[in-house]
Amino acid sequence: MRDVALLAGVSVGTVSRVVNEVPNVSPAVRAKVRHAIDKLGWKPSMVAQNMRGQASRMIGFIFSDLENPLYASMIKGAEDVLTQAGYLLIVGSSNHRPEQECSLIDLFDQRQADGLIFTITDEDNPAVLESLAGARFPVVMLERDVSVETAGAVIADHYEGTLHATRHLLNLGHRRIALLAGGRNNRVGRDRLRGFTEAHREQGVEIDPCLLRVNEGIAEDAFGFRHTQLLLSMSEPATAILALGRHLLRGVLSACRAKGVRIPQDLSLITTNDSELAELAQPAVTVIRYSAYELGREAAHLLLQRLADRDNWNFSRIHVPTELVLRDSCTRI
Repeated sequence: MRDVALLAGVSVGTVSRVVNEVPNVSPAVRAKVRHAIDKLGWKPSMVAQNMRGQASRMIGFIFSDLENPLYASMIKGAEDVLTQAGYLLIVGSSNHRPEQECSLIDLFDQRQADGLIFTITDEDNPAVLESLAGARFPVVMLERDVSVETAGAVIADHYEGTLHATRHLLNLGHRRIALLAGGRNNRVGRDRLRGFTEAHREQGVEIDPCLLRVNEGIAEDAFGFRHTQLLLSMSEPATAILALGRHLLRGVLSACRAKGVRIPQDLSLITTNDSELAELAQPAVTVIRYSAYELGREAAHLLLQRLADRDNWNFSRIHVPTELVLRDSCTRI
């Protein structure tokens, strides 16, 4: 099978889908695989093909960051639902590498997984999207949107959360609000930027582009540390910061300490993804909170629904609500 995949220029999983007559393979790709099979004279094992018709009772979960505790909560939420339904959840980390995501998708396909929960690194990566489109099992995306019509999605309502947080700061009189956030190449980053922009539009406040610090990679604490210092060094510094990303808060707080900036007297601060750091900081930091555990549960429920109705894999999306938890890190300008 590996030889056929190499000759046809496709993945092993695609060869498997052609051999097993899975319908979601394009005619052109199917023809390439058939040609390679004929040229090599390969005869698929009938025993293996019959085995593939059996349910494995296994669900795959691909996530991108071992250091992010949010994923642990998502996995726990999914596992609690799937275990009760008689499924085993197998997890794999891609470490933000699209090529590893492709390998894991193919691995779960070869191991006859019944479904997949997935947090893709780059929603536009063509190789990963091709692997997803050719998957013979239902797929549910977590906190991401992709152009694969058969995929479902479960997403926290980051647009509403950011909208309410920005409104709160504007209502306190702030007009120079900085946004530190992850990249625009995923649904979460786009929704946060949209909520931030809409809140300013509602109140007729123009956004200074210099206050938008959007990391095109991963929002890490070093990014937060560096850009907070830059924002505070401007001739007209930011009076408030929205630090929207798990890794950002530590960097922002470190930068404020290094520059002798007091929260909230000199700078108001709101972050996201509630954590011990946000809760125990002095003062405690206002957060946009949502349940990562609930995200995992909803993803598992949606996947089970798709497994029960294999003829209806049309795109569907579920939103998990967010809430603004007010603490002591914001004050009126």
